[in-house]
Amino acid sequence: MEPVRPERPTRLASARRRVAGLERPLLLAGLALLTAHLLDLSISGAATTLLGLAVIVGVPLAWIAAQPRVTRPTRVALAVVVGLLAAGFGVASHGLHVVNSGADWRDLTGVGYIAGGLLLAASGLSAIAAPRRAPRRRGLGWRGAHAVGWAAGAVAVLLAGVMPFAVANLTTHAPRWAIHESALGIPHEEVRIATDDGRRLSGWYVPSRNGAAVLVSHGSGGSRGRLPRHVRMLARHGYGVLALDNPGNGESEGHSSGLGDNAQPGLTAGLDYLSRRPDVDAGRIAGFGLSLGGEVLLEAAARDHRLAAVISDGGARPMDQDAVNHPDPAARALTWLGLQATRAVSGMEPSRSLVRFMPGIAPRPVLLVAAGGVAEEGPVARDYQRAGGSSVQVWEVPGAAHTGGLRKHPAEYERRTVAFLDEALGV
Repeated sequence: MEPVRPERPTRLASARRRVAGLERPLLLAGLALLTAHLLDLSISGAATTLLGLAVIVGVPLAWIAAQPRVTRPTRVALAVVVGLLAAGFGVASHGLHVVNSGADWRDLTGVGYIAGGLLLAASGLSAIAAPRRAPRRRGLGWRGAHAVGWAAGAVAVLLAGVMPFAVANLTTHAPRWAIHESALGIPHEEVRIATDDGRRLSGWYVPSRNGAAVLVSHGSGGSRGRLPRHVRMLARHGYGVLALDNPGNGESEGHSSGLGDNAQPGLTAGLDYLSRRPDVDAGRIAGFGLSLGGEVLLEAAARDHRLAAVISDGGARPMDQDAVNHPDPAARALTWLGLQATRAVSGMEPSRSLVRFMPGIAPRPVLLVAAGGVAEEGPVARDYQRAGGSSVQVWEVPGAAHTGGLRKHPAEYERRTVAFLDEALGV
């Protein structure tokens, strides 16, 4: 008589089969939602490329085709890592925007991106329940070689696939933290300004008391919520101050770009707004930008002569930093991959070196503020100065971190920047 087998192992095996059977449907659903959002971003850009669209569609299709032939550890690691990256960036950008500012139709695929990331991660976790494949060879040497090969492949996928994907997400998914009106601490107006393409940008405006005004632009991944100290500093001296959230940042509509590729329409709209203000002399408008904000204002000044002067604190384009740092070939390759992934996802032309724009600003005055604690900022600023000519000044703030001059030397920072604006704008 055969012994009665316990039912528990059978039930456990059945449960594992059911969980393992969810892997592919979850993978398909997750990749579909991720692809839809990335296509939405790419198509919304001003310079969408067929190659970028092909990559966005082709990579998930290749993943789906390869999945049945890939080892279980690879399926688990890849799906969980990519899924959590997508979900995290989706929450930081679109999830926070929905919570803090209300739903916008541009957030529709962004919310789907969060769901897709979670489904993809769940697919990876369900793969844990899949049966292990029997090794083709059982020799210890062969298994060691297989492990080394797997590790090498994992590093290659990380560097050539996952890291560019993360860079593209970091560049196109700005955190949308809540902006509290009380943070500014001085009387102001909350404004909404429309760009020519129909997006509405959010900002603060402090009315001018001296007839001059300053357009203030924030750094990458930031918002006007990071600018109160600079706004208050300028307002103390009577300047009108317009602090705008870039598209897709803060409370502004649209998709973000951490490289500033889509900032120019917003700056143009901000200058239109200031030029029409009854308290502002249209010939006495300056720009004051921090980091990315400084970069895009320098580019804007080369195109738009309504900017009578510019202060750029920490503005240094990536390619201009490379010209100073001379990175090794491996670092250059990784940077190139990240920029190409960003190009595909954002659907925007990459930003160009500011060296080419600086001559177009002259003879209008420019003050470049460089952090003494950041090795490349001083040399890059001096490159810009050489390109821009005698109307460009450089102030390297001793011991300051990136855009940290106002914190490190508040009195000297205020004295120098306000004196520059007073002279440039005839205050």
